Amino acid sequence: MKLALAQIDMRLGDIEGICGRIEDQARLARERGARVLCVPAPLFMGAMPGGLVGAADFEHDMLAGLTGVAERIQELDMICIVPAAVSFEGQPLLDYMMLKDGHVVPARSSIALQRGENNDTRWAPPVFDVDGVRIAVIFDLDRELEMLPTGVDLIAYFQFNAFDMTDRETAAIAAVRSGAYRKIASKRSVWFACMAPVGAYDESVYTGGSFVLDDCGRVVAQAPCFEESLLVQEIQRGVMLDALEDHELPEFRSEEWLWQALVLAVRDNARAHGASRAVVALEGDLPSSLLAALAVDALGPRNVIGLVLGRNRIFTPAQEEAEAARCAAVHAIAKRLHIRTVDRDVSAGDAERLRSRTLGLMLEDTALELGAMALSPLSKTEYALTAPALCGGYQGDYAPFGDVYLSTLEFVARVRNRTSSVVPQELVTLNAVEDCMERVLAQALSTLDGPVDMLDRAAQLLGGLEPGEVDGALEAHVDRNRSFDDIPMAAGKPEACSLLLMLVRQGEAARRMLPTAPIVSSRSFAERSWPYMLAWSDLGLNGKERMSVDSLARAEVRRFADEDTNERVRNEMMGVLGELLGISPEQMEELRSEDGQRRLHEGMKKFEGEVQDAIDKMMGGQGGSQGGPQGTPMPHPPVDPRQFPFFSQN
Repeated sequence: MKLALAQIDMRLGDIEGICGRIEDQARLARERGARVLCVPAPLFMGAMPGGLVGAADFEHDMLAGLTGVAERIQELDMICIVPAAVSFEGQPLLDYMMLKDGHVVPARSSIALQRGENNDTRWAPPVFDVDGVRIAVIFDLDRELEMLPTGVDLIAYFQFNAFDMTDRETAAIAAVRSGAYRKIASKRSVWFACMAPVGAYDESVYTGGSFVLDDCGRVVAQAPCFEESLLVQEIQRGVMLDALEDHELPEFRSEEWLWQALVLAVRDNARAHGASRAVVALEGDLPSSLLAALAVDALGPRNVIGLVLGRNRIFTPAQEEAEAARCAAVHAIAKRLHIRTVDRDVSAGDAERLRSRTLGLMLEDTALELGAMALSPLSKTEYALTAPALCGGYQGDYAPFGDVYLSTLEFVARVRNRTSSVVPQELVTLNAVEDCMERVLAQALSTLDGPVDMLDRAAQLLGGLEPGEVDGALEAHVDRNRSFDDIPMAAGKPEACSLLLMLVRQGEAARRMLPTAPIVSSRSFAERSWPYMLAWSDLGLNGKERMSVDSLARAEVRRFADEDTNERVRNEMMGVLGELLGISPEQMEELRSEDGQRRLHEGMKKFEGEVQDAIDKMMGGQGGSQGGPQGTPMPHPPVDPRQFPFFSQN
């Protein structure tokens, strides 16, 4: 049996175009002998379906389009597997449509209804047979592998998690060399096929790289990364096929994969905007220069325009010299990239905020005039700290670096320059990053209000920070959701760390007005959404013991358990005492009541007094009330302990 993996990139929601592409791929795969065709999971619904799951008309159009495909490829005698997020019994479900014999069958939903019972076995991966090969379709490796039935010959895994530069497993074939996926195939002795998507779907990006492992965990077929492809492989149990060596497989390098993923994101987003060209404002710094190179790699040099904004209000010879050097560097970068430039002047003087807004207006005007998409060089560091200062003006349509920290851009530029030195070497240095970070922190401080001494203290706290320190603290807080005391900077510079976190918090509302950005990290600002009216900032525990609902709940359970134990012991003692004294259960229950406990307490006091009087009488013969000579108290005679064994020992 031959399996085909169609690594195709289509615009989300283009149902007619997607269905036509599936039909074309099915015919090409059948010509190569394939009996089963798989298409990427986010093709119809994207990585974050959201409201599309509950949109009945969208579901209808999708199913109507797939029905037409099923009818047209019926003559091919093959099966197409098309994943889609659907609404089943009022809940979202990642299902797969099986196009077979002219029909569209929602496999997981249909089998769940047949199984009936509402438990984990209801959602075990369905298994179907094609030419004697038993195939199981799964979406979640961690969860669904444990529910995999026995006797499966092939696992068809549809990758749904988008690219994350910190997780090599999201890079499909590039993760195989490290041992990922191989253990699944070799341990279970099954063939393993990974259907990896390629392209951008809204904020999510996929890098492609589909592959097939035999039942020994060897790579027998792979599709290229970052491009469309149709991979066809024959599945033969018990047959040793030619396999690729490890050195022939791509190796995951974070910065390289990040660059190619951003190229895909820019290309697909330009297509979604209906534009074939892009405008980049060239400032002569690292972010804008690297952004221009990215746009060229994505769209080609003929489709990229560099906007050069001059300053015509110069007051000193030093300013004039610096401006001339900046403009010369900008035009040199444009010449290296072979892009044309548009020069404009602004009379904003040294007011950075006013100049930034003027630049935004000119960027927007140039983009509209040329029918291009305006790209923004904003990094994740600026999204975190300077959103209030940036939201007042136009910043562009799309920010490719919006999920990449400023200090990371240096290493990305080094990777890009290995192909050709398009970014000037003087910009790919720590000094260039420090200059950019200094500008970002100054912009962040400009949004603070308060007494002068407080603002001076804030500037002093942030002025001595290195770019790696700033981005490290932001990465720990935003990407990894670390508490204050777990952030590296908090131990040595707690005040500076608190100030950074406060700046992140106060920019929540403004950040939502900045351009969209691709998600390429473990947690982007699109996913980390806090209430924008929040007034709380994380200032750490200051040495106090951490409180949590879990700890309080466990303490409460232990307290109830201790009280139950004491009550049980008390009841057992009362039961033994009742049996010894001949007290009925009804009387014992009355004694346990509050009123009975009170009467028992009073009776015990009275009993203690009577016992004490009896002892006094025993000790004093006629009673201890008679006095001795001259009215002195009568002394007690010596007491033999053996005469009163109980009272003498207690």
